[in-house]
Amino acid sequence: MRIDPERVIFLRGLLVAFASNAQLLNYDEMRRLCRLSDEQMGAYLDEARKALAEGEPDFCAIVVKTAGKPGQGWGDAAIWAQEVQRSHRFGSDRRALDNGEFQARHGRLPAIPGLPASEK
Repeated sequence: MRIDPERVIFLRGLLVAFASNAQLLNYDEMRRLCRLSDEQMGAYLDEARKALAEGEPDFCAIVVKTAGKPGQGWGDAAIWAQEVQRSHRFGSDRRALDNGEFQARHGRLPAIPGLPASEK
């Protein structure tokens, strides 16, 4: 399957936006927003994880299957819940804090949500 880098950037932007509002998003809703098939959605979430910068939370944690529960790949629900909280806090801080405050708290400023650290 060919992964479209522009769609990965779009997906990452959506994940960060929803995380900044402390939201969870249903897998099928995210899939429809990105105009992806079920199979493609999993591949694109995996690709989005590859673009995470050091110390950045896994924003894919906010995408849930049903009734607010994580998909199969998460295993331990406690680890998943922690990652959801980290994603929400990071996104909320980026939205609410000035650059200096954010940098003091998180050690760096994120650049473009979809680009890997090597391209920023």
